[in-house]
Amino acid sequence: MAARFASVHADQIAEAVASGAASRSALVASWRRSAQLHRLDPASAAPSRRLSAARLAEARQAAEPLLRVAGPALDRLFAAVGGVGCSTLFADREGVSLERRGDVADDRTFDA
Repeated sequence: MAARFASVHADQIAEAVASGAASRSALVASWRRSAQLHRLDPASAAPSRRLSAARLAEARQAAEPLLRVAGPALDRLFAAVGGVGCSTLFADREGVSLERRGDVADDRTFDA
């Protein structure tokens, strides 16, 4: 069931990005940037890579000025999608998740 949902979700994202809806939707624009600039693939089932706490702290420190500026945009994007169970992530160019907005009830799932 989860694999089917992931496939449908990936198809919906691809369709929205291809439709040009990014000019009308912050969510679609975010997915387009994530796919084009960071090669994020919503259909990928690749396992996540774990960083040490020290490496994560180093990555966050390097991006701190940008994280401060991006915070309000992450808050607005989460406000737009959080009600339907989505989270927002801010990652560096290496794909390290530096900041997340999401429901507290999803924290354990996200951390796993």
